[in-house]
Amino acid sequence: MIAGSWARVHFPSGELELRKHLSLLFRLALLIGSTVAAVAQTQHITAFTGTWKFNVAKSTFNPGPPFKSFTLTFTPDGVRHLDLIGANGQPLKAALPWSDGKEVAVEAAEGNLANVKAVSRIRGRSFRDIWRADGKVIEKVHGVVSSDGQTLTVTVEGPTQQGGAFHNRVVFDKQ
Repeated sequence: MIAGSWARVHFPSGELELRKHLSLLFRLALLIGSTVAAVAQTQHITAFTGTWKFNVAKSTFNPGPPFKSFTLTFTPDGVRHLDLIGANGQPLKAALPWSDGKEVAVEAAEGNLANVKAVSRIRGRSFRDIWRADGKVIEKVHGVVSSDGQTLTVTVEGPTQQGGAFHNRVVFDKQ
């Protein structure tokens, strides 16, 4: 045996081609896996994702009256959209991202939410928010999706403008 000849391996040409194809397939699988992981990190697919419509018959408002309409949409990019008409007939369209515990601005496309910020935390089928206006808590929100994924129950508590408190239980049906 000649020194170093043990390192020379001779493959039949078909086996060499197979190894090249396997190497290419491995790299392609690695690339696809990395892409899926990156997309999963930028998507916020949760039990909340989708559109939810207000169910006035199952909801309670203390003090009342209830909203005229309310649609919540949780998008895969992590943004929550609120589209409602209040009891007074005033529309409100707003959006806020899931904040993972950081304070974020609530962006109003229609309605008055000047200087409103929120902190959101999501855990499985539930979320908690604290909304502040000019640094003061205006509402605490807790939402839970039912085990069948078809009902979202949201409790909202906070101070009224008259100095009292409100406690609302708002039920939404998945669309």
